[in-house]
Amino acid sequence: MAVVISQRKWFILLATATTTTILLMLINKPNFQAIDYHEQRSTLFLEKITLKNEKPGKNWRGLTETEISKLSVLGRILYLEEEPPQIADPKRNYQIFVWKYGKTIENRHLKQYGNQFVNPFSDCPVQNCHITYNETALKTADIVIFHMHRMKPGDLPKRTSHESQIWAFLTDESPHHTFLSANNLTNYNGVFNWSMTYRMDADIPVPYGRTILRKTPIEQDSILKRRDVLVAIMGSNCGGTNKRWEYVKELQKHIVVDTYGGCGSIKTCPGHFKKDCPQLGEYLFYLSFENSNCDEYVTEKLWWNAFEKNSIPIVMGAPVASYRKLLPPHSFLHVEDYARPKDLAQHILYLNKTGKFRNYHKWKGDFEVLNEHAYFQSKSYHYCRVCEALNYNQKHKKVYQDLSQFWGITRDCYPAWNAR
Repeated sequence: MAVVISQRKWFILLATATTTTILLMLINKPNFQAIDYHEQRSTLFLEKITLKNEKPGKNWRGLTETEISKLSVLGRILYLEEEPPQIADPKRNYQIFVWKYGKTIENRHLKQYGNQFVNPFSDCPVQNCHITYNETALKTADIVIFHMHRMKPGDLPKRTSHESQIWAFLTDESPHHTFLSANNLTNYNGVFNWSMTYRMDADIPVPYGRTILRKTPIEQDSILKRRDVLVAIMGSNCGGTNKRWEYVKELQKHIVVDTYGGCGSIKTCPGHFKKDCPQLGEYLFYLSFENSNCDEYVTEKLWWNAFEKNSIPIVMGAPVASYRKLLPPHSFLHVEDYARPKDLAQHILYLNKTGKFRNYHKWKGDFEVLNEHAYFQSKSYHYCRVCEALNYNQKHKKVYQDLSQFWGITRDCYPAWNAR
């Protein structure tokens, strides 16, 4: 009888211990949605990153011979860091005529979202250009810039200029948003001599930002970061052909994502064009999700909201291969590399827990990134690039007879993350 009682006591004790263990596990299980990270922002972490210095080659982007052959002279200067050619006539001045819609881009490129006009050539290697909106310049200008986003059918003027005049189309938007109103690329076949886009192979490349080699490598850097707030995103456009906000919602099921701006739950940071959002700098990671998945379409969402703030970008937009050509080596995470948002969340938590996120900062020893988009009062280089192209590029006459062969949704863009 004593043995039976002893066994019963043992079973009771075992059951009690098991129940207690399960309860403790449930209590201590991380509930990512319940943790209020905003109540824990009292601790800052100074991370000293030891940078690995392995001198990269000149073509560290890994561009193929075919890709290099498509670069203009200006493109080679910007992306292969070649020396500019000797200017044949240093005393020559060039006239840049912005057709019809020049004033619509003044705030960005001539004021840089400030209150006063700035000299767009002040930091330019060449300064022998001036800008005009005067329509009489249609006969005299060296180049006419057409801002495609604003163009409407019938906007094109008659070409009454001298033979050497260059007509160039400008677009900073992805092919999904080339035009603001109903329009079609076929209306412009056989019209333009030069392209002016964010892509490397444009005659006048005007990227939102660039990666360049450091002239003098650095040994180490210190980064002020938190380890208790991990992921943020800011947005004012709540749409996107790539279903980016649907991805954010799925990701939030597995990890806290703080959302700022008009599309977010935290409204304290408008952060759109004029106003920066300093709070984003607290996060280890930033969701640099573009509104379109198109080749080389990488905007201030990455160059400013992530890199400028020493946050590791998690990107959605261009394919992985495209980002590898544009960004420093091993500097980002791409959603395509994870089967599900859940897998990405788990990897973020792993990088934070192990401290391996530091590996994504080592590129800073040999590379630096430049913001060239004018948002948040960074500098705009659009007109500088036009002037450089006029001084450096070959002037042989060419025409884009079929724009869809260079630019277009079918050619350059990809399905949403959940439609593949």
